[in-house]
Amino acid sequence: MADRVALDLAYLIETNVYKPGDRLREIELSERFKVSRAPVREALRILATRSLVHIEPMKGATVARLSDREARESVEISAVLFGFAARKAAIHRNDEDIPALCRQVERLEAMTGAGVEPEEFFRQTLRAGFAVLDAAKGGRLRSLILDVRAGAAHNFGPYGFTTEELRVRAAQRWRDLADAIVRGDGDEADRQAQLTHVDSLTAALKITP
Repeated sequence: MADRVALDLAYLIETNVYKPGDRLREIELSERFKVSRAPVREALRILATRSLVHIEPMKGATVARLSDREARESVEISAVLFGFAARKAAIHRNDEDIPALCRQVERLEAMTGAGVEPEEFFRQTLRAGFAVLDAAKGGRLRSLILDVRAGAAHNFGPYGFTTEELRVRAAQRWRDLADAIVRGDGDEADRQAQLTHVDSLTAALKITP
């Protein structure tokens, strides 16, 4: 139970529901996840060992803050893991996973125009990424990627998608990734998956200090 809560909480951190510095109150989390406080407390300890949560005696737990260097390293590591996930998705794809992935990519392509908030576009890339992870059929791999990326999104996240040109390029990467998975081309799926991370990180670094 604690492992499940830790995984779900890592997802909420990754998707900006909980941001760096936010208090993580046991009673609120137990109500959210519909569990007692004991597994919540253990989940917080698990995430603390992974540097996602900071626990201070007498003050409780907060979402940890990554330095820019740590965040960049997290994105680079997750790119390699996500590439592996895309390779597995190309192998294990089925008639249920492919339409789900294509729908997420189509939504991303529809969000490239002017007037789209970078944060909104970024969240859609996360949804597309989770569709790839679903197709990969690797629960442990999903957990590893969430652990590595948690917190990094707050440092860069939407900054890689601030212009229409950047969003169009990103959507094309995701389309190429989806097409490779549909074809069952593991090598190309791996390459395109890593590029989705590299492109957004490179663009973000040109904007962030």
